[in-house]
Amino acid sequence: MTRKRRASAAQPAVIDACCLIDLLASGQAESILGATGHAWHLPGSVQAEVQYVRQHDPDNPGSYRNVPVDLTPFVGSGVLTPCQPDDAQEQARYVHYATLFRSDGEAMCLALAECRRWTVATDDRRAILVARQTGLTVVSCPEMVKAWADATRPDATSLVQVLNDIQTLSQFRPNPKMSDFKWWGNQLGSS
Repeated sequence: MTRKRRASAAQPAVIDACCLIDLLASGQAESILGATGHAWHLPGSVQAEVQYVRQHDPDNPGSYRNVPVDLTPFVGSGVLTPCQPDDAQEQARYVHYATLFRSDGEAMCLALAECRRWTVATDDRRAILVARQTGLTVVSCPEMVKAWADATRPDATSLVQVLNDIQTLSQFRPNPKMSDFKWWGNQLGSS
């Protein structure tokens, strides 16, 4: 089965900048996105927001550096498909959500997800609340990483490294209301 064939059968989903940055920090973004069972769409405003990701600085152990993000390989391989509001309804919903959020990325994600009935990936508490009130299906970074861990069965050291890199480099920690919060804590030896 080809990649395009699998992508067309997969549930469409749109990813917000916060989740994408978390996955990029993990060093396993392509693998994690592929393990979720979604065909991932990248709104133009999210692509514009994702400019840098923190990485460990090999020249200064214990330090970090900001590295420019190049999403071209993800788009070129078909892991992420660029998207924009295509019609008046999508544009109107985008404008509506832009009045609720400071981030154009969240606004565009929610508008596209609502109009196209796509799943939305976000870690932003307010975006999660608004999306659920709108009846959208929401996935978060912990759910996506758990799906990857279930599918690929990485060794414990590799899994802990991915979780620690997300926490350290993107400065994301799941909140207790997120599904898979306990799973995340258990992998790191805490709940």
